[in-house]
Amino acid sequence: IILMSANFNILKNFINEYKETYTIQEVVYEDGLVGDIKKVQAKLLDEKFLPSTQLVGILNKQIRRARYPMEIAITGQFSSGKSTFLNALLARNILPTGITPVTSKVNFINYGEEYKLKITYYSGAQEFAPIDSIADFTDQREHEMKDIKYLTLYAPMDILKDISFVDTPGLNSQSQSDTDTTRKVLRDVGGIIWLTLIDNAGKLSEAEVLEEYMQHFKNKSLCVLNQKDKLTPEQVETTTKYVSEKFGKYFAQVTPISARMALESRAHQKRVLLDDSFEEITKEFKKELNKNIGVSSLDFFKDKFEDFHKKVDEINTKDMSGDMKLLKESNINEVLEFIENVIRPQAAETREFAIKKDLKSFCDILIKEYETITKVYDVLIDVLKGCENTVLEHFESIHKKYSKELYNIYNSLE
Repeated sequence: IILMSANFNILKNFINEYKETYTIQEVVYEDGLVGDIKKVQAKLLDEKFLPSTQLVGILNKQIRRARYPMEIAITGQFSSGKSTFLNALLARNILPTGITPVTSKVNFINYGEEYKLKITYYSGAQEFAPIDSIADFTDQREHEMKDIKYLTLYAPMDILKDISFVDTPGLNSQSQSDTDTTRKVLRDVGGIIWLTLIDNAGKLSEAEVLEEYMQHFKNKSLCVLNQKDKLTPEQVETTTKYVSEKFGKYFAQVTPISARMALESRAHQKRVLLDDSFEEITKEFKKELNKNIGVSSLDFFKDKFEDFHKKVDEINTKDMSGDMKLLKESNINEVLEFIENVIRPQAAETREFAIKKDLKSFCDILIKEYETITKVYDVLIDVLKGCENTVLEHFESIHKKYSKELYNIYNSLE
């Protein structure tokens, strides 16, 4: 019985090893673009093809590209309020605003677990800085900023999980290189929001810029007329109609808004106020904890924590009707609806088409290389066949000439 049991275990281990070695495991891929890329990746990176590290890198890049959030560029001429508008969309005064043009570098605004700023230099070097220091890196009056390639601002905001915003220097920048950068951004992003002041819209200077830079992006572009709060409702309607007719070939839609009203109303929304309060109490707690290292209780923070609770209760009972009315009047929600209903579907379709086109081109290149190698192999076969008789004759001649010496060497070795 012991012997049978031992033999059975040996047989069982043999079967399991056989299954692990020779059974083909069926891989289930996720639905959608990422799953399609992984299917292609699995085929092309099969070990028998000896895939190069470059091919591995290219295919991994396509997966990252498919998972990137949609990018939307905020552009326009200088002093059109791009930074204020972005602050209104994000419900935070993050980007610096002012009377003078301050955005001289491209700012990528991405999702992150905490607020921070990454500075990327033309040399390839990177450094991180507190988010409060962003104004130091976006002021055109600072000549030492010429070495900076772009800035990336990270913020823990839900809207940034699906959308990355690109704040551009504008198309009448003081720097030609920055204007060229903006031009490239407009070509590559999923959507464009052109921002202009409502009392300045439709002027000849703007028409010339639009003709030069925006004539190919109508389907993914929204024209936003900022500072509508400066005009009467009748003037807003008249201006919007005029701009829609004059610039209709550049934009899918023209929308008047008030970024100031939107920012003011959204900054007082409960969720924003609660987030701000939580961030403030967290910073305060860390600060006090550092002062009280070694204590065995949290009594040192009791009063401030009670104040925090009172503040939260006040926020939760706050009357939001005035802020909601202000938000509606700002018309910012129409911008968000355009992003969701027009830009997002088109951006997803365009990205999928571009990635699949790239994958097909990779496959075409590999097929051509395979065909080239096969042809070289066939030619070598023909060459060898053609010289086979000659080679055999030479070997026979060598054998006859040196057979005695070779025989003696063989005997010596033996």
